[in-house]
Amino acid sequence: MKKIKVTNSKTLEVWGGQVEDPTAWISECVAVNAWGKPERWVVHKDEPMAEAYDDADVLEEEMREISPAVDAVLDEQGVEVSPAVPAVMQKWVKLKAQYTVEVTDISAQVAQEAINAEALAYLASTDWLVIREVDAGTECPADIKAERAAARARIIK
Repeated sequence: MKKIKVTNSKTLEVWGGQVEDPTAWISECVAVNAWGKPERWVVHKDEPMAEAYDDADVLEEEMREISPAVDAVLDEQGVEVSPAVPAVMQKWVKLKAQYTVEVTDISAQVAQEAINAEALAYLASTDWLVIREVDAGTECPADIKAERAAARARIIK
Protein backbone atom coordinates (compact mmCIF):
# COMPACT_ATOMS: atom_id res chain seq x y z
CA MET A 1 0.00 0.00 0.00
CA LYS A 2 1.30 3.45 -0.95
CA LYS A 3 0.42 6.86 0.46
CA ILE A 4 0.55 9.70 -2.07
CA LYS A 5 0.85 13.41 -1.26
CA VAL A 6 0.94 15.97 -4.06
CA THR A 7 1.60 19.64 -3.28
CA ASN A 8 1.34 22.50 -5.80
CA SER A 9 4.15 24.94 -4.98
CA LYS A 10 2.31 27.90 -6.53
CA THR A 11 -1.19 27.50 -5.03
CA LEU A 12 -0.21 25.36 -1.99
CA GLU A 13 -3.09 22.99 -2.80
CA VAL A 14 -2.57 19.43 -1.53
CA TRP A 15 -3.99 16.19 -2.97
CA GLY A 16 -3.50 12.69 -1.65
CA GLY A 17 -4.72 9.21 -1.12
CA GLN A 18 -3.79 5.61 -0.48
CA VAL A 19 -3.63 3.01 -3.25
CA GLU A 20 -1.83 -0.25 -3.99
CA ASP A 21 -0.07 1.04 -7.12
CA PRO A 22 -0.25 4.81 -7.78
CA THR A 23 1.63 4.69 -11.10
CA ALA A 24 -1.40 4.85 -13.43
CA TRP A 25 -3.19 7.49 -11.34
CA ILE A 26 -0.11 9.73 -11.23
CA SER A 27 0.42 9.35 -15.01
CA GLU A 28 -3.20 10.27 -15.74
CA CYS A 29 -3.07 13.36 -13.50
CA VAL A 30 0.24 14.52 -15.02
CA ALA A 31 -1.17 14.06 -18.55
CA VAL A 32 -4.08 16.46 -17.87
CA ASN A 33 -2.06 18.91 -15.72
CA ALA A 34 -4.35 18.16 -12.77
CA TRP A 35 -1.81 19.50 -10.26
CA GLY A 36 -0.26 22.25 -12.38
CA LYS A 37 2.31 22.29 -15.14
CA PRO A 38 4.79 19.39 -15.27
CA GLU A 39 8.54 19.67 -15.84
CA ARG A 40 8.91 21.09 -19.35
CA TRP A 41 11.10 22.88 -21.90
CA VAL A 42 10.05 26.41 -22.88
CA VAL A 43 11.57 29.26 -24.86
CA HIS A 44 13.77 31.51 -22.69
CA LYS A 45 11.84 34.50 -21.37
CA ASP A 46 14.11 36.93 -23.28
CA GLU A 47 13.05 35.37 -26.60
CA PRO A 48 9.95 36.55 -28.51
CA MET A 49 6.64 34.82 -27.64
CA ALA A 50 8.05 33.25 -24.46
CA GLU A 51 5.98 32.55 -21.37
CA ALA A 52 6.84 34.29 -18.11
CA TYR A 53 8.54 32.29 -15.36
CA ASP A 54 10.71 32.78 -12.27
CA ASP A 55 14.45 32.24 -12.62
CA ALA A 56 14.28 30.03 -9.51
CA ASP A 57 12.20 27.52 -11.51
CA VAL A 58 14.93 26.95 -14.14
CA LEU A 59 16.60 23.53 -14.01
CA GLU A 60 18.67 23.69 -17.24
CA GLU A 61 19.37 25.96 -20.18
CA GLU A 62 20.37 25.11 -23.74
CA MET A 63 20.64 26.65 -27.17
CA ARG A 64 18.57 25.04 -29.94
CA GLU A 65 18.80 25.44 -33.69
CA ILE A 66 15.39 26.43 -34.99
CA SER A 67 14.47 26.26 -38.67
CA PRO A 68 11.78 28.84 -39.40
CA ALA A 69 8.66 27.59 -41.15
CA VAL A 70 8.60 28.97 -44.67
CA ASP A 71 5.94 28.50 -47.32
CA ALA A 72 7.14 26.62 -50.38
CA VAL A 73 7.36 28.47 -53.67
CA LEU A 74 7.12 27.27 -57.26
CA ASP A 75 10.04 27.48 -59.69
CA GLU A 76 9.74 28.28 -63.41
CA GLN A 77 8.54 24.74 -64.22
CA GLY A 78 5.90 24.88 -61.48
CA VAL A 79 7.84 22.51 -59.20
CA GLU A 80 7.51 23.23 -55.49
CA VAL A 81 10.80 24.27 -53.89
CA SER A 82 11.58 25.48 -50.42
CA PRO A 83 13.64 28.65 -50.23
CA ALA A 84 16.88 28.43 -48.31
CA VAL A 85 16.27 30.11 -44.96
CA PRO A 86 19.05 30.02 -42.41
CA ALA A 87 18.34 28.39 -39.08
CA VAL A 88 18.47 30.59 -36.00
CA MET A 89 19.74 29.79 -32.53
CA GLN A 90 17.21 30.11 -29.74
CA LYS A 91 17.68 29.83 -25.99
CA TRP A 92 15.45 27.32 -24.18
CA VAL A 93 15.08 26.53 -20.47
CA LYS A 94 13.82 23.49 -18.62
CA LEU A 95 11.38 24.49 -15.88
CA LYS A 96 10.68 22.39 -12.82
CA ALA A 97 7.18 21.08 -12.25
CA GLN A 98 4.76 23.27 -10.30
CA TYR A 99 4.13 20.38 -7.94
CA THR A 100 5.90 17.70 -5.95
CA VAL A 101 4.74 14.10 -5.62
CA GLU A 102 5.67 12.17 -2.48
CA VAL A 103 5.02 8.42 -2.46
CA THR A 104 5.47 6.58 0.82
CA ASP A 105 5.23 2.82 1.24
CA ILE A 106 2.85 2.24 4.15
CA SER A 107 2.44 -1.52 3.70
CA ALA A 108 4.06 -2.30 7.06
CA GLN A 109 1.89 0.27 8.83
CA VAL A 110 -1.30 -1.09 7.26
CA ALA A 111 -0.29 -4.66 8.21
CA GLN A 112 0.44 -3.57 11.81
CA GLU A 113 -2.91 -1.80 12.01
CA ALA A 114 -4.62 -5.06 11.05
CA ILE A 115 -2.66 -6.94 13.74
CA ASN A 116 -3.57 -4.25 16.30
CA ALA A 117 -7.26 -4.42 15.38
CA GLU A 118 -7.31 -8.22 15.71
CA ALA A 119 -5.51 -8.16 19.07
CA LEU A 120 -7.71 -5.39 20.45
CA ALA A 121 -10.83 -7.25 19.32
CA TYR A 122 -9.62 -10.37 21.16
CA LEU A 123 -8.91 -8.36 24.32
CA ALA A 124 -12.36 -6.74 24.15
CA SER A 125 -14.03 -10.12 23.70
CA THR A 126 -12.33 -11.56 26.82
CA ASP A 127 -12.50 -8.49 29.07
CA TRP A 128 -15.58 -9.92 30.77
CA LEU A 129 -13.52 -12.84 32.07
CA VAL A 130 -11.02 -10.51 33.77
CA ILE A 131 -13.83 -8.33 35.16
CA ARG A 132 -15.59 -11.44 36.48
CA GLU A 133 -12.37 -12.48 38.24
CA VAL A 134 -11.97 -9.07 39.90
CA ASP A 135 -15.65 -8.62 40.61
CA ALA A 136 -16.79 -12.11 41.67
CA GLY A 137 -13.58 -13.98 42.35
CA THR A 138 -14.14 -16.55 39.58
CA GLU A 139 -10.69 -17.39 38.24
CA CYS A 140 -9.96 -16.40 34.60
CA PRO A 141 -8.52 -19.48 32.82
CA ALA A 142 -4.71 -19.48 32.53
CA ASP A 143 -4.76 -20.04 28.76
CA ILE A 144 -6.96 -16.93 28.35
CA LYS A 145 -4.56 -14.90 30.50
CA ALA A 146 -1.61 -16.12 28.41
CA GLU A 147 -3.37 -15.31 25.13
CA ARG A 148 -4.34 -11.85 26.43
CA ALA A 149 -0.68 -11.20 27.31
CA ALA A 150 0.36 -12.34 23.81
CA ALA A 151 -2.30 -10.10 22.25
CA ARG A 152 -1.03 -7.10 24.22
CA ALA A 153 2.53 -7.88 23.06
CA ARG A 154 1.41 -7.88 19.38
CA ILE A 155 -0.02 -4.36 19.65
CA ILE A 156 2.33 -1.63 18.45
CA LYS A 157 1.09 1.94 18.40
